[in-house]
Amino acid sequence: MQPWLIAIICIAALIALLFALAAFTLKVAFGSRCDKDPNLYYRLPEEFSLKFEPVKVMQGKLALNGFIYTSDNVDNFDNLVIFCHGLGAGHIAYTTEIAYFCNQGYPVLALDIRGCNFSEGKNIGGMYEGVRCVKAAIDFARADSRFKSSKIILIGHSWGGYSVLCASAEKKVDKVVAISAPLTPVKTIYNGAAKIISKPFVLVLSPFWYILNFFKFGVKGNLNAAACAKNGGAEVLLIHGDKDNIVPLKFSAYANASGKNITKYMATGKSHNPYASMRAQQLLIELNEKLAHAIKPDEQTKKYLKEFDFIAATEQDSEVMQSICNFLKFV
Repeated sequence: MQPWLIAIICIAALIALLFALAAFTLKVAFGSRCDKDPNLYYRLPEEFSLKFEPVKVMQGKLALNGFIYTSDNVDNFDNLVIFCHGLGAGHIAYTTEIAYFCNQGYPVLALDIRGCNFSEGKNIGGMYEGVRCVKAAIDFARADSRFKSSKIILIGHSWGGYSVLCASAEKKVDKVVAISAPLTPVKTIYNGAAKIISKPFVLVLSPFWYILNFFKFGVKGNLNAAACAKNGGAEVLLIHGDKDNIVPLKFSAYANASGKNITKYMATGKSHNPYASMRAQQLLIELNEKLAHAIKPDEQTKKYLKEFDFIAATEQDSEVMQSICNFLKFV
């Protein structure tokens, strides 16, 4: 066999191996469901005297399920908040934040993304599925007589922050609040994978992730959230914590976005949940560290969870939340 042919075969085999490894890492990241953890307590809307109306939105053959939340403070539907959750248990992990906006007078529509908690789907599929969910929520709102003339406000955290920014470039909305939003799918996977395997190897896999995202979602599979924030046309508020190690600043929409329509709020001393108080943030970090390596909680962990103050862990930072309210006020 000619040397050049052997070289071509070896290169082809290497490329095939890298594609296989990239596909495997994507499957690890997005190939399963994200449901609520049975070991954790999620605050209920009844605790905040919220009214909640079930909503089902079809995305192809899958049902995206969620609720329209209101409180006694909601006396009109002039403005509608569409809330998009981060990776994890779905929107029930944000009941405190949803209640806050309801108490400020905003009805809140919150759907779970495909493969998350209330919604159907064998897996979450990929980051663009969050964008699809937000777009489906916008279409649902516009088809509902109550919200036909409402100003649409998108609010999202983490994956949800990425989703609302990208959706705002595809659908007309009025305002967007993105908290701890990552920049691109590849940067997000890179940051996660680099904590497990060597950075040079992760760098080699990056173009293969890009190509696989393109094959799955087309050009939308690799949307840049910062570019979407600038080009979407809506007013945008970006919030980020300077201590965030889940979405580091250099991989964030916050650090990479610019434009006259963009306002930024840096939450000094905060990590990935800047809307939480310092005490709540520390409790959440401690909780995550406790559960990080526990496939099945042992007796000591169960005791810890039983004694854990889940109410205190949802305490909000009044300054951060007020900054959002100030931004949302329509003149």
